[in-house]
Amino acid sequence: MPRVRLASALLVPEPYRGEIDGLRRAMGESTERVPPHLTLVPPINVRPEDVDIAFAVLRRAAANTRPIPVVLGPATTFHPVNPVVYLSVGGDGLDDVHALHDAVLVDVFERPQSLEFVPHVTIVENTTPERIDAALVALADYRVDVIFESVHLLQEIDHVWTPIAEAIFRAQI
Repeated sequence: MPRVRLASALLVPEPYRGEIDGLRRAMGESTERVPPHLTLVPPINVRPEDVDIAFAVLRRAAANTRPIPVVLGPATTFHPVNPVVYLSVGGDGLDDVHALHDAVLVDVFERPQSLEFVPHVTIVENTTPERIDAALVALADYRVDVIFESVHLLQEIDHVWTPIAEAIFRAQI
């Protein structure tokens, strides 16, 4: 049975998208595979006929979400469990990020959660402890204020994650 690989994420807006891509390149991470993002639903396989249902889930969640202001940074890590450097997510909108995460984990996106949801924007995966330590020092003061105004549905096509749909946040501020 054919399957489509989907994920849902908050894409980092410009000008910070380009800035974070620069950090990713400096750490040796590919910027071609996926744009800087905060994952809400990790990759999941769905039937092709369920793609519309996935987008409907995002539209419903977006209708009840207002723009989400967050602070990205400073850099931190999941090491030693996972050799990743990422930008932490904080600020006034952190609870809204958690609420949106919960709102989209329904229907075709519903699945058991084996790990706690930690909102983050990945800088580099699968790196060495020495590079992790260097990144944490270099990015200790990195912080940017970002406002997420929509949620995206991404599809993996030839190992590249491509946004295929966007749902604008519609709730009143």
